Amino acid sequence: MKKIATLVIFIMSIGILSNAQILNFNKRALQNDSVKWLGQVNVFFNAISQEITVSDMGYNFDVVRKFDKHSVMAISKLSFASSDGEILLSDGYAHVRGVFNRNNKFSEEVFGQTQYNAIRGLDDRNLLGIGVRYLVFDKEKYGILVGVGFIQEWENWTYNEMLTSKSLLKTSNYISFYGDVNEQFNFNVISYYQASLNSIFNPRLSLEINLNLKITEKLKFTSSVTIDYDNKPVVPIDNYVMKFKNGLGYRF
Repeated sequence: MKKIATLVIFIMSIGILSNAQILNFNKRALQNDSVKWLGQVNVFFNAISQEITVSDMGYNFDVVRKFDKHSVMAISKLSFASSDGEILLSDGYAHVRGVFNRNNKFSEEVFGQTQYNAIRGLDDRNLLGIGVRYLVFDKEKYGILVGVGFIQEWENWTYNEMLTSKSLLKTSNYISFYGDVNEQFNFNVISYYQASLNSIFNPRLSLEINLNLKITEKLKFTSSVTIDYDNKPVVPIDNYVMKFKNGLGYRF
């Protein structure tokens, strides 16, 4: 029954909303081959519900380098909060991805990531991955991507002062939906399904939604929600994490 519920959650997340890694550029900017570099930095205020409920501040930084056929992107995020000098929250990640033959229906991807989450006890999570993505459709304003791949993952957790380490080979799959509603408003959504090969029905699910409202040519208001679900956590913590972010972004 638990496995069926997990599959239902995953199917609903795709069906309702459909790169957690998303570049918050509009569709036209990403597809304009005359632009070789894209970059932006966002600052935001968060309301987070997990083991504790806190408010915090942070930033994310995205950059893309586009070549004739390929592209390289880097994404980093950091959140932190403190009260009376005590750190209540500290988490973040850095993700680098190379996309080959990006304008083809099928394109190859290689990527790496490192992250941590102090409040949940994740000392570090590192991974390397490869995959193939398929451009389902790409209309004037909207597009859908589907990605299938594999990752090698290394994790270190501390819970009740005990260290737990884990290394797994996993499948990593996603569906991404993105588009420009009009000149001022664009969005992107991605849903991930990651699971070890010997436990395919005990996945980690992730859904991230980003909304961007242009204020000026360079400045925008950003809003996002991220929902993570771990069907079988490495240490006994909450299965769900939900994050809301609102802030300002500057494109360069």
